[in-house]
Amino acid sequence: MKKLFCAAIAAVIIMTLVSCSGGGPENQVFSGADMAGKTVGVLEGSLSEAYMIAFGRAEIKTYSDPKSLARDVRDGTLDCALVSSGDAGRVTGRGLKTLDEPYADDDYAIPVSAENRLLIDNLESAMVYMRASGKISSIIDRWEDGGEPQAYEPAPDAQEISVAISADVYPYAFYDDDGELAGIEVDVVRGICDYLKLRPVFSVVDADILLYMAESGKTAFAIGRIASDPDNEAVVFTSSYLHSTQLIVVRK
Repeated sequence: MKKLFCAAIAAVIIMTLVSCSGGGPENQVFSGADMAGKTVGVLEGSLSEAYMIAFGRAEIKTYSDPKSLARDVRDGTLDCALVSSGDAGRVTGRGLKTLDEPYADDDYAIPVSAENRLLIDNLESAMVYMRASGKISSIIDRWEDGGEPQAYEPAPDAQEISVAISADVYPYAFYDDDGELAGIEVDVVRGICDYLKLRPVFSVVDADILLYMAESGKTAFAIGRIASDPDNEAVVFTSSYLHSTQLIVVRK
């Protein structure tokens, strides 16, 4: 009887230790490079999903519920998860942690051909106004809270300006239920154009040619989560309209 009692106590201790450690297999992801060939969870429609699609070397599973995402990392269904810094607190918890080194820490800005100095100056003036007035933060907050497209009507005499955009990630730029362009980046462009008394004409292109569209001057500028690159001499970037820090969530 005493042996049975001791065995039962030992089993309880082992189960408790397993529970505290998360119960999943040992972590195998220690950097972004380690995600290659792994199964990575992301929140549906998030910028993290776009990062993983661009990464292209991992199996991606999308989740609408952060708790389900955390559970599947914990039990080993997922090797890890990628989340924005704003979502990390909803995903991490018992048995989980974020790696110290972010997967990405980017400032997204608008590139303009380096030859178009007048437009560069005008866009930057508009960006300063948009930030100082709180319009950019208001746009981002509204969409991240599940906002809906708002009616837009530029001035009837506004001069047209061409803008390349990718419509591939909610809530940044996408087609709504009515087939219309909508999202954070669409509203940022409209706000800039209203300030400059312009009418944006969007050209929807694949994300991987957005920068080329601006460099070549095929459109006046481009937008689409393009990270500022001071070493690119073909374009000049405006100041940032969006900052993104992406963190990798793993088992402890």
